[in-house]
Amino acid sequence: MTLTNNQQNAQKDRIHIAHLQLLPLLTGVQKVSLEELKRLDRDLFEPFIICKEAGPLSEAAERENIRCFFVPDLVREISPNHDFLAFRALLKLFKDNAFDIVHTHSSKTGILGRIAGRLARVPLVMHTVHGYSFPAADSALKKWLYLSVEWLGARSCDAMVFLQNADLELALRCLSFSKERALLVPNGIDTALYRPCEQTYCDEVRQKRLGIDYGSVTIGMVGRLWLQKNPHCFLAAAEQVLKVYPDTHFCLLGDGELKPSLEAFVKKRAMEDNVHFLGWCTDVEKILPCFDIFVLTSLWEGMPLAILEAMSCGLPCVVSDIPGNRDLVTEGKDGLLFAENDSAALAKGLCELIKDPELRAKQGDEARTKVLQEYDIRRRVEIMAQTYRDLLCR
Repeated sequence: MTLTNNQQNAQKDRIHIAHLQLLPLLTGVQKVSLEELKRLDRDLFEPFIICKEAGPLSEAAERENIRCFFVPDLVREISPNHDFLAFRALLKLFKDNAFDIVHTHSSKTGILGRIAGRLARVPLVMHTVHGYSFPAADSALKKWLYLSVEWLGARSCDAMVFLQNADLELALRCLSFSKERALLVPNGIDTALYRPCEQTYCDEVRQKRLGIDYGSVTIGMVGRLWLQKNPHCFLAAAEQVLKVYPDTHFCLLGDGELKPSLEAFVKKRAMEDNVHFLGWCTDVEKILPCFDIFVLTSLWEGMPLAILEAMSCGLPCVVSDIPGNRDLVTEGKDGLLFAENDSAALAKGLCELIKDPELRAKQGDEARTKVLQEYDIRRRVEIMAQTYRDLLCR
C-alpha cells in the first residue's frame, strides 16, 4: 500500500512506539502490550510490536493494524550465540526505524532491548517489571546472576513501570533504582469482554466443549505450564480434593514444557476423567466464566492478568500468597490465599468453596465489583499514554 504525502506526514508527526516481547503467544505478559497498543490514540501514536516470530500475538496485532517485526534469535534460555545475534538485530531494528519509544517486557528481552535501545539512542527506553525471579532462585549463584543482570537493565532505561508495590520495593532496595524513575501502574482488563455469563450458557459450554456433566463443580487455571506457574501444585491439590469430592473437574488452559510430566502425573493416579488439558485457547473469555472457582499456584508474579480476568468473570480465586497475587485477592472477601507450594492448604480452601455455593457466589460478586472499580483497562491506557508524552517532553 502506498501512502499519500499527507499520510506520510501524519505518520512522522506521531510518536512511534514499539513494545518488545519474546514469544508470540497471547498470555498475560503479551496481552499487556496488545491491549495497551491497540487502545492508544492513533492520531498521537504509531504502535509496533517486536517478538521472536509470527504467532497468535502478531496475528491479533495485525488485525488491529499494528505492524510487527520478528527477531528469530530471541530465545528464552541463555545462549551466547543467539543472544548476540538477537542483540545485533534489535540494535539495527531500533536504528533503522527511528522509534521514539522502546518499551520492553520480561527478563531476557528486557535486558537485550534496554541495552540496545540505549546504544541506538532511542529517545525513551522503558521497561515493565512482570515480577522478579531472583527472590525465588534456588542457589546463591543464580540469585547473584539474576540480580546482576537486572541491575544492568535498570541502568539502561529511562523509567520502569511496576505493577505492584513489592516489586517496586525490591528494585529500590536490591537494584538501587531511583524512585524518581519508577512508576506504579496496576494492570487493567476489558471488563466488558471478561464478564459473568448466564448459567444455561455455562452448562452448555461445559458439556459440549469440556465434556463435563451438569452440576459438577469445575475448577480452572490459566497459564503457561512451566516452573513459574507451578502447575504440579494444582494437580497435587486436585488429587486430594477428588478423595472428598470425586465429581469435581479440573481444567488447565495453557501449554508448556511441563505438560508431559503433568499428563504422566494424572495418568499414574487415574485422574484422566477429572483433569482436562485444554491447551492454548484464543477465546479464554468464553471459557473462563464457565468455571466455578479459579486457581493460580504461581511461585512469583508481577500482577497476573489471569486473576483479574477471572475476578472480572465473577469467580472466587484461590491463589498462592505471593506479591502480585495478594495485591489482588483479599483473603475471605473475594477469594482465598494459601501458602506458596502448599497443595494441602490449596485443597482445603477448594473444599471449603466446593461445599458452599453461597460463599462462592458472594466472593465472586465481590471480585467482579473490585475489578470494575479499580482495574479497568481504559484507565490504565490513559495513564500510560500521558506518561509516554510527559517523559518524552522531559
